[in-house]
Amino acid sequence: MAHAARLLDIDPALAAEQALEILNAVPNHPPAVLLLATARRRSGNPVAALAVLEPLLRAQSKWAAAHFEHGLALAAAGRGDEAIQALRKTVELKPEHTEAWRFLADHLLAIGDAEGADAAYARHIQCSTRNPQLQQAAVAMLENDIPLAERLLKTHLKEAPTDVPAIRMLAEVAVRCGQDEDAEKLLDRCLELAPTFSAARYNYAVLLQRRNKSREALVEIERLLAIDPRNPSYRNLCAVILSRIGEYDRSNQIYAQLLEEYPANAKVWLSYGHVLKTAGRQDECIDAYRRSIARDPPFGEAYWSLANLKTFRFREADLAAMHAQLAHAELDDVNRLHFHFALGKAYEDAGDYAQSFDHYAAGLLRRG
Repeated sequence: MAHAARLLDIDPALAAEQALEILNAVPNHPPAVLLLATARRRSGNPVAALAVLEPLLRAQSKWAAAHFEHGLALAAAGRGDEAIQALRKTVELKPEHTEAWRFLADHLLAIGDAEGADAAYARHIQCSTRNPQLQQAAVAMLENDIPLAERLLKTHLKEAPTDVPAIRMLAEVAVRCGQDEDAEKLLDRCLELAPTFSAARYNYAVLLQRRNKSREALVEIERLLAIDPRNPSYRNLCAVILSRIGEYDRSNQIYAQLLEEYPANAKVWLSYGHVLKTAGRQDECIDAYRRSIARDPPFGEAYWSLANLKTFRFREADLAAMHAQLAHAELDDVNRLHFHFALGKAYEDAGDYAQSFDHYAAGLLRRG
């Protein structure tokens, strides 16, 4: 087993052969089955990896390592929605699993769940660092106690000014405080000290895009994609940037791939709709927004995106569906706001200004 494990990094195909020899001697030996799956995935055959992982998980349903490898194999096979579920199961079983949190964050970014990704990255940092101050700072960021996180990080950086993970965390604090210029300088310093620090480079690309420096952001994300072309969060950001600079064909190609991997995710369809809107492909844009709604009916932002097309007009069935969602007490405030604004626009277009005003006012109250 030890010899086969060492072969994984050198020659995964040979590692797979070694694992099969072990299984011939000891049939169904769980560590050998897991090693075989890992070797097959690393050899570029995730489907073969899944073929041995799925029966393994039926027998070892509480084994976090097997769920983690399952998540990686699903992602490699282009089954992103299922990969997210496998990674969630991993951290449920083993909350301190550093790499599972990191991969989960990457997938959450790809589907547009920025809040979930931030929380996963914070857990990744909390689990991976041994420095008590950085652990406390990660917990503070997880709990959105930004003043405490900033104080802890600045104190730590006075003693260790070249600690690049801490600099990156402080940049995230600056972003949350709306200090984008300071964040950019911090991330630039990170990459000066550690050019191969991929997490910092990704944050840098996101920030450049946010600051309307799309060409510079594209350079950074393409540099990351050259190293890790399958990374879902890199591909998603690249598609957004390409759309911003008018390279719609390349952007559409990336989104087509992402939609194959995350077919059930409403936010990916919404993002794709935004790209189609920017490209002037309104009929396809409307279809994408409706596909988003079909996958998540309480997703108010998709309805508001339809309303925001200006020339679009809702049908009676759409109005009934929106009112039905507003009647649900468990609907969260963000979605409720979007439904009110969408209905406000719908009734405005229909000339029913009294109802339009009521919905706009209700939406503004939610925003306030």
